[in-house]
Amino acid sequence: MKNLTTLILVCLPFTFFASSSSNIHFLEGNLSEVRQMAAREGKLYFIHFAADWCMPCQWMERHTFTDEPLSAFLEKNFLALRADVDRPEGQALKGQYRVNILPSILVFSSQGQLLGRHEGAMEPEALLEELKAYDRPANRIRATLAAMEEYILSSPQPIFSISRPALIPDELAGAPAAGQAHSYSPPAPAIQQTPTVYFTIQVGVFSSYDNAVRHCSTLETKVSQKTEIALCQLKGQGLYKIFLGHFERQEEAASCLKALRKSNIDGFVKIIDN
Repeated sequence: MKNLTTLILVCLPFTFFASSSSNIHFLEGNLSEVRQMAAREGKLYFIHFAADWCMPCQWMERHTFTDEPLSAFLEKNFLALRADVDRPEGQALKGQYRVNILPSILVFSSQGQLLGRHEGAMEPEALLEELKAYDRPANRIRATLAAMEEYILSSPQPIFSISRPALIPDELAGAPAAGQAHSYSPPAPAIQQTPTVYFTIQVGVFSSYDNAVRHCSTLETKVSQKTEIALCQLKGQGLYKIFLGHFERQEEAASCLKALRKSNIDGFVKIIDN
């Protein structure tokens, strides 16, 4: 007998499809095409991992995904996929994202970054509240690079729901700029368009992407600045540098760094040249 929380792998054809019992339209196609569509349209997307034998999955498709407020919100703001884990490509996605519980929903930004996962059946009101929390301008950016497969990182499994920072090319991260001490002032509201040249604060470097993400999650509980992860290569090994904040002036970055050090968060100012 199949356990509803343990995945059984069976080699069958894979499709993305629209469930007949759901008001939500699940797109047909492969994940790469959906990523490109999300980047072009500036929409978030999610993958609903399910199986025909999974009763909690069937309950969600008949109860949660037929909810009118949820359906209306998703139609406007999200693209949706259903991955059948009993089919080869669904099985591959299950392995790629380490899905061990059905149903599971993985939420991604328009740039293809994994923002969080939700395991187990959810009421429509609870799912709607969670998805609305991800619907922020920073997660809906229409980026040309995001539509190109080589710039989209297949994110590993997080063990918690977080806002996963985007990756930026390491060549944009220049040499450290000399820090200057100034009194701290609250950061200006975030804007979507980043200046051609700006300053940021490097606050860590990790060999593991999961560890970098965990560190970003910890930072997000302490500061209001946006975090980013830059992938770089050192002697053939991939490293992940963590940057915090976008500042137009070096003095602003130095002032923020001074405040961070009072909270036992160390780092140094760097210049980013687009």
